[in-house]
Amino acid sequence: MIAILVCCGGGDEDGQSATAELANGEYVATADTTVVMHRLKVRPIGSYSRTFNDVNAEHLAVARSIGIKPISSLYDAYNLNKPIMRISTCNDFHLDELTHSVPYLVPEATKLLHDIGRSFSDTVMARGGKKYKIRVTSVTRTDHTVSMLRRGGNVNATSESAHRYGTTFDVSYIRFMCCDSTFVVAPQDLRGILAEVLADYRDSGRCLVKYEVKQGCFHITAR
Repeated sequence: MIAILVCCGGGDEDGQSATAELANGEYVATADTTVVMHRLKVRPIGSYSRTFNDVNAEHLAVARSIGIKPISSLYDAYNLNKPIMRISTCNDFHLDELTHSVPYLVPEATKLLHDIGRSFSDTVMARGGKKYKIRVTSVTRTDHTVSMLRRGGNVNATSESAHRYGTTFDVSYIRFMCCDSTFVVAPQDLRGILAEVLADYRDSGRCLVKYEVKQGCFHITAR
């Protein structure tokens, strides 16, 4: 494990914001402190775009086979034949504030999300790091939320999105939740470990994965 010193100037008196924000992989805040950026071992898996290249048609086919009937609003969820489960921030993952989706998934996707989050955290700690959690940025979309996204210019928010079936969620590869700001891991290593975990689950037939460049996330559908 390698530690790199990153110096910042000006800002909070105690320097806590610099450590937390750097740990989340967003930016280095201007605090009078020196942040120790730890590097962890990462298993190379090649190009993310080539490794995680499951196209939308594949995601849709799987989503339609195990998912719910697309709903217009959350109210419709109460009349579904297939159960869906509410998800929330927990020990396995952090759920971002959702503005264009609702926090519900079918049981298969719920279990997959917990398993991915747990595997990611366990791997980071096994490599010498402290507790980190993945960040879930999008979950199930209704007709209403899809319309909102399209009005906002999101070209990937089509009416044929796998997100409409409760089987699919997005996980950021840019931002992570640091649970111990005394040990900051380089964001590129956190992304690499997440990619390792997803590659293993994909290879074992648990999910389909698409590397989304513009959205900064992995688009994941349970199988």
